Amino acid sequence: MPDYIFKTYLADGREYFLYGETGDSRTPLTKKDFPFPESLLRLLYLDIWDYDGQIKRFDKLLRELYRTREESCARQLLPLLDELADSHIYFQLLRLEWRARLREARRRSYENILDLLPHKEITHIPSNVYTIQNQVLGLIQEALDMDGRKGSLDKKLEDYYAQGERDPLKVFHFRPQLVDFERAEGRGFLEVLHPESIYDLIDFSVRECLKREIKMRMCKNCGHWFALTGRPNAEYCEVTRDSKGRTCKEIGAIVLWNRNKSGDEVFKVYRREYKKRFAWIKAKRIDPAVFYEWSARAREKKDACERGELTLEEFQAWLKLS
Repeated sequence: MPDYIFKTYLADGREYFLYGETGDSRTPLTKKDFPFPESLLRLLYLDIWDYDGQIKRFDKLLRELYRTREESCARQLLPLLDELADSHIYFQLLRLEWRARLREARRRSYENILDLLPHKEITHIPSNVYTIQNQVLGLIQEALDMDGRKGSLDKKLEDYYAQGERDPLKVFHFRPQLVDFERAEGRGFLEVLHPESIYDLIDFSVRECLKREIKMRMCKNCGHWFALTGRPNAEYCEVTRDSKGRTCKEIGAIVLWNRNKSGDEVFKVYRREYKKRFAWIKAKRIDPAVFYEWSARAREKKDACERGELTLEEFQAWLKLS
């Protein structure tokens, strides 16, 4: 029996996680919950390559542990596991599993260490996660896109998995899972997943999205998929995106207000300057390549002004100086 717990279940539109080590009864288990399917969507947009440096350091230390059997090498592995676990809830499972493996390796005086601590399980994480991200994003676009093609979910899934016959790596493959039926605190009996890997957690969330036919849409601000669990006409997600702690939904409201308030005037200013400079081409006052380079930058500034990132006065000043 492993000396840790990690399990998850869904209830009332939220996903719940309960995890921790069981060796010390004085340390309570950690409980976290999020709106479903937030954990899956966050993983899909996690830049896993940002953690390639930590994973390579982990691999180097692990190989050193193979060679020396030194406890100091094992201790240095733990903070790297903690860093990875902080990046996403799913990696808490990896942290618990490998901490348990390291304890068992120590108990065995590091005999048969290659079998107990296979380094490839760690070094392959970035490429494996990256592959899964693309598979699931493709599945969402094909089967769950609110604004995509019409038709039954079965037909959409059939078309998605037809790709797998040509290229198996392009589609997400479901696997058998260890799901129990047990009492969840304050929520009666529910299906509870006891995952053995991160893949199990992804699999669980993806199949629940399909079973519940969770509709999704790309956020107009960040371009990420988000679940339409409330208003079906929502256009922005509610993930915090900027340094001021504003969500895409809040940013979207500001953009809309600015567009309604000054959008026409911004366009008039831009259009007036555009027509003036376009006339310069005919008068041979400006090279066409220079004009088109300017117009591309001017459109970017106009869009920034409409989003509220520039005031109308700042936009006008830029046009005069450009």
